[in-house]
Amino acid sequence: SAEQARQATIDDIGGILDLIRPLEAEGILVKRSREQLEMQIDNFFIIERDGMIISCAALYPFKEEAMADMVCVAVHPEYRGCYRGDRRSTCGDSMVSQIEDLARSKNIKKLFVLTTRSIHWFRERGFEPVEVSALPMEKQRLYNYQRRSKILMKDL
Repeated sequence: SAEQARQATIDDIGGILDLIRPLEAEGILVKRSREQLEMQIDNFFIIERDGMIISCAALYPFKEEAMADMVCVAVHPEYRGCYRGDRRSTCGDSMVSQIEDLARSKNIKKLFVLTTRSIHWFRERGFEPVEVSALPMEKQRLYNYQRRSKILMKDL
């Protein structure tokens, strides 16, 4: 079956919500309302297979610092074994490599993620732990200390 990696559109909101809602319910992803997704859809990218969204992620650049936040990384449970989330994919395009390529095209030099449960997964992909002080100032002000997210960063 054909897979396509592309920027998300407003028509993809329902599929993205289907993908991320279970992860939000488990506390793995930060909850996003439909309205938030609609307003921020230009930041989202998806991998679609046979009309179904099987992976998504979003990129939020901090241009002045040449940094970007990769958020809402999700892969459909039936496709996780194919490693679609990373460059080792044997089944198709990978979401993380798509986001990294996009970030490079925007002259981003450092990509970071905040995660509560996927620390080893990101470390295996070249991300290293950093302190809150390594984040762009705007992101430092928004950091939620109650969530206790680990911050991992990668040079691009």
